[in-house]
Amino acid sequence: MRDIHSGRNTTLKKIANKQYTMEDTRMLDSACLVEHPDNEYLFGMEGIDRLAEGMKRVGFKGAIEVWDMKDGTFLIYSGARRNRANTLLGNIQIKAFVYPYPESETERRRELLGANIYGRNAVQRDNAIYTARQISYLRETIQMERANGTYEGEKTREELAKEFGTSPSNIYKYESLLKLNSRAQEAVANGRLQLAQGSSMSVLSDGYQDIVLDALQLMRDFNMSGARDEVQELVDYIKAHEGELITAEDAVRSICESRGTDNTAGTEGAGIPNPAELEESGDTDTQDGSERYAEEVTPLVQATKPAKPFPASYTSKTAAKKFKQYYGKMEEFLRADKQYKEQDREDVLGKLQQLKELIDSEISRIQQPGEAVDHSIEETEGSEE
Repeated sequence: MRDIHSGRNTTLKKIANKQYTMEDTRMLDSACLVEHPDNEYLFGMEGIDRLAEGMKRVGFKGAIEVWDMKDGTFLIYSGARRNRANTLLGNIQIKAFVYPYPESETERRRELLGANIYGRNAVQRDNAIYTARQISYLRETIQMERANGTYEGEKTREELAKEFGTSPSNIYKYESLLKLNSRAQEAVANGRLQLAQGSSMSVLSDGYQDIVLDALQLMRDFNMSGARDEVQELVDYIKAHEGELITAEDAVRSICESRGTDNTAGTEGAGIPNPAELEESGDTDTQDGSERYAEEVTPLVQATKPAKPFPASYTSKTAAKKFKQYYGKMEEFLRADKQYKEQDREDVLGKLQQLKELIDSEISRIQQPGEAVDHSIEETEGSEE
């Protein structure tokens, strides 16, 4: 992942690069140290054991940064992980830079963010959720500065892009990650979803996000995944069927159809074993091969069959809406300049003929008075007005 913390402007650098030497540090008792309440949320506490092992090998050469709270305690705003690792090693003191407690809340927020970001340049951060939280934290800080008249930067998103050394479009993607449910955020944090994929999913409700994740897991379990844009395909499918009762299997079926999955190829093309293979391999866990096949494999086999490319029916509230969506896409394609390979012509002609028959049948149904289809369209059009 690109280090988005490179190339920042000078606002945070002035805060982070304070001109002090190690002679200005003090040894503080760990019992007097208090962690900043926002630190773990913004930056995480992973890797304490590994950090402690490194400190044990080479020693602790630096110093943490704290604010003197004037009550005998010191608030850590940079170095909470190092302090935890130091305590884990059995040490009761740690070297620290001690600064006065800033009077302004916005200054405290700027120092917390700036010192931690610049203090971690040497560590590659792959957790986009933490970056999203940091960006959101700075956005809130800028809003506070605007309210009290102390902000002198550019438009908020442009300013965030400068501070984090990235583009405004990436700022939008990062911030959209915070709209994901906890399960999807965990997938981003663990690297199972990329930044752009998580951003695409953020437009869906929590339940639909879970359907995308379930569909991805089905595809991975049976070696059906790998396409770069499969998340966007799933999101597009769900958006096209918003308000309908759909499942992860429906979504997988749509991907299989869009990729031209051939039902005659059986399950081999999707990497799905047959019952005999399961029994011969002994991969049965606590079940025999046929039982596992019935419970795990059969549903996905059914999902790959293009027998039902669309839901069996549409309600009166969705029929006309869906017709307009499908019509627009088909018209755009049919009017476009295109060429078919010779081996594809027969298949395309067959599908066009089938489509023509379906259209003729639909016209007949609509023209017949009292048909449900005609009623659905009138009702939908009336509701839209």
